[in-house]
Amino acid sequence: MLAPIACAQRDPPASTQPQLPEIPQEWNEVLQDAPMTAEEFKAMSFSDWLQKAALLVRAQIHNPIRLLAKLCGLLLLAAVGQGLCTPRASQELTELVDIVSALTVFSLCMTPILSLTQAFGNAIDSSRTYIISFVPVFASALTACGQVGGAALYSGFFFGISMLIADALHRIGIPLTRILLALNAASTVGGTVDLSKMTACVCKWIKWLLSFCATVFGACIGLQTIFAHSADSLAMKTGKFILSSSIPVVGHAISDAMGSVLSGMKLLKGTVGFAVIAVLAASFVPILVRCFAYHVVFSIGELVAAATGSSRSAKLLSGLSECVSLYISMLFFFGLVVITSTILMILLGNGG
Repeated sequence: MLAPIACAQRDPPASTQPQLPEIPQEWNEVLQDAPMTAEEFKAMSFSDWLQKAALLVRAQIHNPIRLLAKLCGLLLLAAVGQGLCTPRASQELTELVDIVSALTVFSLCMTPILSLTQAFGNAIDSSRTYIISFVPVFASALTACGQVGGAALYSGFFFGISMLIADALHRIGIPLTRILLALNAASTVGGTVDLSKMTACVCKWIKWLLSFCATVFGACIGLQTIFAHSADSLAMKTGKFILSSSIPVVGHAISDAMGSVLSGMKLLKGTVGFAVIAVLAASFVPILVRCFAYHVVFSIGELVAAATGSSRSAKLLSGLSECVSLYISMLFFFGLVVITSTILMILLGNGG
């Protein structure tokens, strides 16, 4: 009866509980920066994607639709003015009305075009900054999965090419499109020298050059990734064989345990690699939707201008449509380089 009361503790203290292995802090930071996790991506249904796409399109096409309404009203008003001038006025007055309508179209379209150019440059800059911080993290994930050659390729060849492309787009691509816009506007208003064909030809050759560079880069990164994966797979299998054969009794068990750990690390590698795809999609998809919307607006405006007899406005809108299509090509090119390289590193490392 005088013995002290003893109580049993059901849970051990926190210091003695088994701790699960945690991923590095840099990996957590990359996953937190992503707008969507891989689990959320897999859990989304087709109706969820349709709803998200509808919200995105609705948010991006509001200003292009307003611009289209203004352009159609302006071109119809210019057609009425030309119709009033044709019976009694000279040809110079009709040309003057056409020039004034082209200048008004230019003033209407320059504000959205410049805002689109600024958004394009900001997206390239933010993507370049994110890639600088992402590449070492993903390279460490590849190394943890046994893809030493893939990590060296991703942090060397891919990183250098992506930074070169981002810098070229920011320093050459965006100023070149502004020059093309200025040349197109000058040729539309001037009348003595027609530079619209030259600007269309320059845009065509730039698109061809981007397609050629994307093809060459895809072939190079694909071959180098396959060779690096073959070397990494051979080294991994050799290490498993040496481990299972050199350690008696428990060597095979240790080799199987190492394979299980590598499988978990590959899952984490895919999750980390999905982060850069999600970030680029969140940065580029809204701008792509806006570019497509403005491309449709300028194409419809060109048709309306040609139908109403505003030849200068039709040339100007055609040049604006070509410049917007050039933005679309640049965005696709940069996204193709980054996303396809990351997907290759994720997929080719899951078989070894």
